[in-house]
Amino acid sequence: MKQLFKLNLIIIILFVLSSCSKNQLEGTWQYNGGLYNGREQKASSDFKMQRTYSAKSYEALKIEGSREPELYNSGIYEVKGDTLLITSKFSSRPSQNTDLTILYKFKIVEGKLTINGVLPNGMIVEEYWNKVN
Repeated sequence: MKQLFKLNLIIIILFVLSSCSKNQLEGTWQYNGGLYNGREQKASSDFKMQRTYSAKSYEALKIEGSREPELYNSGIYEVKGDTLLITSKFSSRPSQNTDLTILYKFKIVEGKLTINGVLPNGMIVEEYWNKVN
């Protein structure tokens, strides 16, 4: 009976520890191109686009030379396994995606983030981001 109790306790501890693991998405990521409806788009050489994910929210900045970084998008997100749910709450440009939750599949391999999804307008997106911080 004691062995069964110990085994159950170990299983519970392992479950709690695995559910408390650090969110791999947290940090700053820099856009490195993507595919949009199968067409390749390279990252701009004139400016950088960076997204910083905190515990539950994100901010996206455009960084151009010595100019002050420009906030172009922000919102909230949730990670569920390999699924990333993003809800934009602010866009500096007119957007029909504000306050809509978009589902993406994502993977992180060696500091490289790939997200795949379908936007509400039907566009198929695959984006590549490199971790910078």
